[in-house]
Amino acid sequence: MSAVDRNPLPITDLLDWSDRDKSLLLSVLTGLLMLGFLGWLLFTLRYTGFGEQFLSLEGAALARDIFLFNVMGWLLLACWGIALHKRKRHSVAYPNVCIHFFGFSFLGVGYVMGLYNPIMGLVLVGSPLTGFILFDFKRVTCSLVLHTVMVLAIYALIVQGKLQYAPLLKADPVTKDMVSVYWVNSMIAFSVPFLTMVFGFTYVLLRRWQIRENQIRDLAVTDPLTGLSNRRALFDQFSYELARSRRSGSSVSVCVMDLDHFKQINDRYGHGAGDRVLERVAEILKGSLRETDRVGRIGGEEFMVLMPETDLNGAALVVERCRKGIEAQRIALSDVSISVTASFGVACVRGDEVLSEEQIFCQADKALYHAKERGRNRVEFWHGDTEQRFREAGAGIA
Repeated sequence: MSAVDRNPLPITDLLDWSDRDKSLLLSVLTGLLMLGFLGWLLFTLRYTGFGEQFLSLEGAALARDIFLFNVMGWLLLACWGIALHKRKRHSVAYPNVCIHFFGFSFLGVGYVMGLYNPIMGLVLVGSPLTGFILFDFKRVTCSLVLHTVMVLAIYALIVQGKLQYAPLLKADPVTKDMVSVYWVNSMIAFSVPFLTMVFGFTYVLLRRWQIRENQIRDLAVTDPLTGLSNRRALFDQFSYELARSRRSGSSVSVCVMDLDHFKQINDRYGHGAGDRVLERVAEILKGSLRETDRVGRIGGEEFMVLMPETDLNGAALVVERCRKGIEAQRIALSDVSISVTASFGVACVRGDEVLSEEQIFCQADKALYHAKERGRNRVEFWHGDTEQRFREAGAGIA
């Protein structure tokens, strides 16, 4: 399997969910957070001295109603989403209602607990980020603008004395002279799940970007059919190995391979069968090479093998092993199995020779052409002394 075909991590599938299912997830998570606010308020009023010292009874009643309204609202939205999911139906209205209710619910929390509360700061930063990750830019921007205007309006009414700031609190639990540990710990406790949700969604987005970047990189250097390196990747590696051989003085060998009579396979059995042959040949080549060798498909039925630190004698052993492996293999198609052969041309360059990658490739390609002329299913070697002389080596090579 090629790197392009690798499945992404399951968590990244979230970005492929429908708006309905994303909204359902948002309803459940935010509903649980609002239930946490309500539970905190009831616990604080009944079991702590903080409630008696810092909370207003009238403000606590208002906060209870707002928290309860938020919990019920998200519960109804979750039920709506579940019903749509079970019926496999989608609704344009459902995501829009969830997006706007998200802002309204936190606006109510911010009003009763104070607009300068740490929770509101997190919401103002984290909510747009979460929205842009899950939904489209236009809807989230409209909701953001609407609720920003509402925050400013509430702030203006508080400044004018028409609304009370933080009606839940009758005294400030955090001052220069006194800090309520219970209040600070409570704000931290509320921040953690919200931050976890925001960071979770952000991780999903960043992980998806990483996967897409890897896929694009793989597509740029990988042949999609065989999973082997493509021509570009091979020549980049060839350039690197050639420079390394010049520094170390070692040899580099290059082999160009072409399947014999491949057009007849396509014409007789179809292009699907031809693809299957190419895939199987790629597997044989990978299994026949050493760890240091690099193989790729450079076009059609033509493959190229790069053998670093390998002279002609070493290349002869490697390439002959590839030739025999292809010749001996029966490739199963839909209703028949066939055998194929290949011709090989090999060129070798020493570290003290000044030749470009293209020049060496052309030498191997000419050797391949000579192998085709001399009957196919054979290996021909380019000899550096003259362009017209070829040397053959290894078993099965004439």
